[in-house]
Amino acid sequence: MDKSLTLTAQKRLAILAAAQEEFKEKGFLGASMDSLAKRAEVSKRTVYNHFPSKDILFHNIVKELCDSFSQAVNIEYHPNKTLEQQLLTAAMSELQLLGSECFFDLNRITLAEFIRSPELASSTIDHLGQQTDGLHVWIQHAINDGRLKSVDPEYATQQFLGLIKATAFWPQLLMNQEFPSVEQQQIIAEDAVLMFLARYKI
Repeated sequence: MDKSLTLTAQKRLAILAAAQEEFKEKGFLGASMDSLAKRAEVSKRTVYNHFPSKDILFHNIVKELCDSFSQAVNIEYHPNKTLEQQLLTAAMSELQLLGSECFFDLNRITLAEFIRSPELASSTIDHLGQQTDGLHVWIQHAINDGRLKSVDPEYATQQFLGLIKATAFWPQLLMNQEFPSVEQQQIIAEDAVLMFLARYKI
């Protein structure tokens, strides 16, 4: 753990890490704040000081998932670089995130909870919609620069990421398939870029 963080910040991170393990093993309903406190090696009171309820704690984990997703596809637009080069960087960053064990576990936890709680799914979608960075910003810059056709950036973003997730996320999450090898990831990224630009590049 980063020693530059304050003790309070360290405890908060420890609680979030313990919560992920607790939810992963027991699901939302089976997880307990008592057990979570023991995992984090803090008092139950400390847990509640940071997160007044299990719902709030879970929402923070979902926010962490959303923030990780946003950061992975947050690339800066460069007018002097090829679109292919920039999109390939974004695709490989996304694949690295999708292949992360922590990210995968978080998705399994949240997917199960979304089925139980449509309200949580709705609030998560709202949070994603509030992100001020990400691939959709890059797409908007490319449109403004006259290098991509006019399209809803959010729609185009979901298309691009969908090309990746079709083989490097959903089969693993729903069918327990192996994550693509490094060589396969390169092919997936290159194909996603090729298909996206075939549709939108001017």
